[in-house]
Amino acid sequence: MPTTKVDRIKDKTLRASLVQAHISLRGGDFKDVVRRAADAYLELLRRKPDLLEGMMGRMRIMMFPRLGARLDPVDGQPLPALTWDRQTFGFSEAVTYFEFAVDQLVREGL
Repeated sequence: MPTTKVDRIKDKTLRASLVQAHISLRGGDFKDVVRRAADAYLELLRRKPDLLEGMMGRMRIMMFPRLGARLDPVDGQPLPALTWDRQTFGFSEAVTYFEFAVDQLVREGL
């Protein structure tokens, strides 16, 4: 039985990455947390491209936190691209990205 929300992520590679993100969060490597959370969310969108269809698809891109890193649509590409607006992050920003990614992966059953 899962003890944390991260444990509820079914894909072992994604779960391992977000376990490492949690370790980075506790260790103060907040950029690593943001990078891992963004990578996990992009992997979710890659595996479930139907999530990007229509108005809700655009909303999924816009719902991604915009606290120093954001997702931008790319013409002719199925996935948005991660754009870094800065290179340093605080705890509250990192935890926001982390929780967003974990919640989305669990909700979508990955």
